[in-house]
Amino acid sequence: MAFVRLILKNALRNRRRTLLTTLSVAVSLFLLVSLRTLITEMKGDTLMTEQSGRRLITRNAVSLQVPLPIAYKEKLARVPGVDRVSEYQWIPSWYREPNIPLMIIACDPDFMGTDPQYVIPPEELARFKADRTALIVPQKLMDKYGWRIGQRITLRGSVFPFDVEGTIRARFDAPAQNAIFCWYAYFNELVRRAIPDRADKSMAFVELTHSAAVTPSVAATIDAMFTNSSGPTRSESEKNFVLGFSAMLGNVTLFISAIAAAVVFAIVLVTTNTMSMAVRERRHEIAVLKTLGFRPGHVVLLIAGESLAISAAGAIIGIGGARVFFRVFDIYDLTNTVIQQFNVTEETMLLAALLALAMAVVSSLVPAIAAARTSIANTLRDSN
Repeated sequence: MAFVRLILKNALRNRRRTLLTTLSVAVSLFLLVSLRTLITEMKGDTLMTEQSGRRLITRNAVSLQVPLPIAYKEKLARVPGVDRVSEYQWIPSWYREPNIPLMIIACDPDFMGTDPQYVIPPEELARFKADRTALIVPQKLMDKYGWRIGQRITLRGSVFPFDVEGTIRARFDAPAQNAIFCWYAYFNELVRRAIPDRADKSMAFVELTHSAAVTPSVAATIDAMFTNSSGPTRSESEKNFVLGFSAMLGNVTLFISAIAAAVVFAIVLVTTNTMSMAVRERRHEIAVLKTLGFRPGHVVLLIAGESLAISAAGAIIGIGGARVFFRVFDIYDLTNTVIQQFNVTEETMLLAALLALAMAVVSSLVPAIAAARTSIANTLRDSN
């Protein structure tokens, strides 16, 4: 305990410098935790459910912008290993403000309720399946706009030349909270009236397979079946489909990782400089400690312990602050539903804590070894 008290006393000797260094460590770890959580979000990990491995997205091999004939649905349903098939059509839209986009997904109403992690009250799901113009809305969007069950709303079209007017019949709670669901049949009716040539087509189809084990073989079978057709397909897992959108932005993950590495490198330099200054100021004291019987190992532990104390304080503030901050502030609302989940995981916190430990060791290693190796006579002579 006396050794610990000595470490803390040394750390608090220059309180301003210690405070600034601690805050620097805290800010760097806060940024690191935030950036790693953002990378996890961009990979789509937080949007996946246990059933995601059973879902395939089949789209046109040329481009997502080229729709597939609705006749493909029956052929896909007959593929061995497929349990259920639904249309998958995005309808970009907005509500009240054009600069805040909303996404509607037109699908087969019987496909809704097949994923246990998309929690929909049974009575509300039944009402959705009974109403051709019904909508299922994420709970977060219900709260954001103050909508209620039974309310009729109009969502303005931003790509298609028509609006989607429907009644909210159900709500759901799930990892993905940025899309409203409607009947594909209702969407097709609106398309037939406005742009007849686009009718009876879907941007993609989603298939639910027997199990995750057969999903790759089902994807290969589907793509082989349409290879020589006028609309060749590309089938991929739900996870890969989500990752494809991140790939459109380039290697953003690498860019963000490079920023995180630069932040860590900068803070290591800061803490190393702090410990070097502390050791230079105490060279005479260290020599005196050696004359009193302190061994070189004790000197190394004193300096490393001081660095560890500063890093630990910064880690508690930075990591804990990130956890609290992203729980208090709704990133979903602040980013207009673009980022749906921003949960700081225990894995991320553990990684940041280990990094703080490594930072403490690295920053104190050089000055601690130098102080331990310096002879008592040379130190006292130089200090005079």
